[in-house]
Amino acid sequence: MHSAHTDYRQDIDRLRALAVMLVLLFHFDLGVPGGFVGVDVFFVISGYLITTIIKNSLARGTFSPIGFYTRRLMRLHPALLVTVAGCLAAGFVLLDPGTYPRLATAANYSIFASSNFYFWSQQGYFDTSAASQPLLHTWSLAVEWQFYLVWPLIVWMSVKVSDRCLLVVLAFLTLTSMIMSQVMLNRDASAAYFMMPFRGFELSIGALMVFASRRRAGKTIEGILAISGLLLILASAFYLDSGSAFPGLFALAPCLGAAACIYAGQSPWVSVLRLRPALWIGLVSYSLYLVHWPVIVFYKYYVYRPITLSEKIGLLTASFILGAILYRYIERRFMGIDARSRMTAAVAAPASVALLVGLSLLVVEQGGLPSRVPSQYLAFASDPVNFHINNYGGHGYDLSTRLGDRNAKPLAVMAGDSFALQYASGLDEELNKQRASIDGVFMHGCLFSKHYTRLLNNTPRTDCREAYLEALELLNNNDTPFILAHSWDGYSNIIADPDGNNPEHSGDMNYFQIIEDLLERARKDIGDRPFYIVGSQPFKYENMNVVSCLLRPRYIDQGCETQLKFRLEDSSPYAVNQVIRRFADRHPNVFYIDAAPALCTEGVCHTVKDGKILYSDTNHLSIDGSSIAAKELLLAISER
Repeated sequence: MHSAHTDYRQDIDRLRALAVMLVLLFHFDLGVPGGFVGVDVFFVISGYLITTIIKNSLARGTFSPIGFYTRRLMRLHPALLVTVAGCLAAGFVLLDPGTYPRLATAANYSIFASSNFYFWSQQGYFDTSAASQPLLHTWSLAVEWQFYLVWPLIVWMSVKVSDRCLLVVLAFLTLTSMIMSQVMLNRDASAAYFMMPFRGFELSIGALMVFASRRRAGKTIEGILAISGLLLILASAFYLDSGSAFPGLFALAPCLGAAACIYAGQSPWVSVLRLRPALWIGLVSYSLYLVHWPVIVFYKYYVYRPITLSEKIGLLTASFILGAILYRYIERRFMGIDARSRMTAAVAAPASVALLVGLSLLVVEQGGLPSRVPSQYLAFASDPVNFHINNYGGHGYDLSTRLGDRNAKPLAVMAGDSFALQYASGLDEELNKQRASIDGVFMHGCLFSKHYTRLLNNTPRTDCREAYLEALELLNNNDTPFILAHSWDGYSNIIADPDGNNPEHSGDMNYFQIIEDLLERARKDIGDRPFYIVGSQPFKYENMNVVSCLLRPRYIDQGCETQLKFRLEDSSPYAVNQVIRRFADRHPNVFYIDAAPALCTEGVCHTVKDGKILYSDTNHLSIDGSSIAAKELLLAISER
């Protein structure tokens, strides 16, 4: 960001280069598990520069809110609008009618600088994975814009009293926001991550550097500070990971590191940031940030499988090329434009916004434009947008329910997460035929245990233990068999013990040991009654959505159909299922139930069979899949 109201500092552009490289290496999964702290570095930089611009303008008597917001719009929105347009175009060619409306909705929120609210609201259990949202990264731009909306007024009102008043206000806001962020981590970690009030301290730390920069500490001390700041940022990037409680107090290290680099960044001691490529990366960092995430998401969606190291490097290279093009032909053209050009832009910008908003609304209202899909494929799903909701095997069933004949004595008590509830429709149908019943207690996204629970947004879920205790109550004063079903491979690195610690993350136990310990504890909880453990149904990848594959447009070759069949050994839960099978073999009156024989033939698993889709999304059984697999489950119980 260059402005007539600030002295241009190459060291800040080089700090931007470090920030964007950390983000890219994190997103491309290239060995920097906490690279997301690059966003926090950006926030500190923005806080410093924006406060400097406003304060200098006020001192000169030239500050104009209209001029300020116009410059911000011209600086940030042209490249964003082009990115959104590119995503909508790519979505038209690639995305299925169920996924395309979500992109279109996110596009509108991104254009109006509110996508952080949208992605915060999309945190439900069955919502699209963050990894499949091409505009997810725009949440940080929304946070900055929300900061811009309130910051000029705060600075103006404070400076009107005195500079000292502004310093006190900044210190108060920093401390308050930081405390709020840490507290919110234990209540709604998603809000703490996405919402501006809980990120405000990062921006105000940058603002405080406006005052700190007035007093110099000498070359030696500044050199030490610059190196220390750089090390703080890098240490955070390599120490933290996506399972860390963040932002909160953990965000202080990269933010203070960025502040130190701003204060002493011109020191020759940090010569590594003085390399010429670093300056170029810093200059294109905004455009590079905009394009890199859509490149990853669309490519992963297209290839329909995990990507290789060589592909990651190729995509990283492609991001640099696209970022350079966006910077050269869009972003740079709107920097410091004259009054005449600004008038032209003032007309073109609203027209571009109106066009993109209109197109996005059309996509949503038309249900993802299903006319793009050949009719023979569309026949698989009449309502692709809501296919999973309407066709999930547990759709319409209460989390605590009796399946089958409600007047019959239960054959068993069944408990577990959505991988247990998915059998509800199939069991209900078969049990009614047999005039039998099963009592079910389910909770989406939960590990059922007294000892362990699931971490959600870095917070232990108490409702999981409550659901498990409810299931145990149904076992009182009887010898009814107990059935436990889970997404057995789905909770790695998100398990908490009674103290709220993750034993896997701390290195105390590996994931398979945790699963075995959970089962050992469950065996003790239920006594000597028959214990049936249902292995996870076979599926290949978490992003392998059958409906998404079948309903993709055919403007270009879509090779995903070749992956709709796969070997059982290649199934994602295959290894953990073997652990559970061995556990059952070692313990008396414990039985392993395998769903694979119902879904696989001669070691080859099917996602579509006899014209029926067996999975409602990437891994949950559909009503048709539930009908097939439930028969296998009941057969296994009846044979004991």
